[in-house]
Amino acid sequence: MKCAVIGLGEFGRAAAIGLSQNGAEVIAVDNNMDRVNAVKDHVALAVRLDASQEHAMNAHGLADVDVLIAAIGANFEAQVLTVVHAKRCGIKKIVARATTPDHHRVLVAVGADEVFNPEEEAARWMVQRLLITNISSYFELAEGFSVVEVNAPPGVVGKSLSQLELRRRFRLNLVAIKRMVALGSGEKVLKSINPVPSPDEVIQPDDVLALVGSVIDLANFMGEYGQ
Repeated sequence: MKCAVIGLGEFGRAAAIGLSQNGAEVIAVDNNMDRVNAVKDHVALAVRLDASQEHAMNAHGLADVDVLIAAIGANFEAQVLTVVHAKRCGIKKIVARATTPDHHRVLVAVGADEVFNPEEEAARWMVQRLLITNISSYFELAEGFSVVEVNAPPGVVGKSLSQLELRRRFRLNLVAIKRMVALGSGEKVLKSINPVPSPDEVIQPDDVLALVGSVIDLANFMGEYGQ
């Protein structure tokens, strides 16, 4: 996958490096040379360019990327123009950063396929961590509902899924069990994944449970069985 990240502030820099580390071919763009230099050794191409100028999309292969991430934080006008020009170029997917609901609506109106607010996402993650400890990962399906991976709490170890009655008692759905094993060093590694656990499946001490439900229901489950 070929990606462009426009705006190399704290978020944009992290996004560019993270995408590159996960195998994407990344073009990192900013009009500040210091920011460009900070990522040049971590991405396929880092260039100083004002992406809010219409001709910019024709430079360095920007018009040919699969995904463009507009991550300009301080200059909203430049952010909007970047999205407009990217849309005109026919870029398949445009993801844009917004800091307010009004900015979100404007960016969608001018062509962004997906709009996000990093601060809101960070706050949601913090809330999840405060309400539910032992989270290893989570993905928000819709407002208030998430897929969460949690380390099996002590109270469920040795119990079968039929005994736990997750759906009836907690309104939770278990979508998978990751079975982990401890190495001699103490490090835990994945042994197997059971994507369709049966009612007779018994929870083991190092299992990781992938659960779907609301934050409150997940917190109630973890509170019931110990953290």
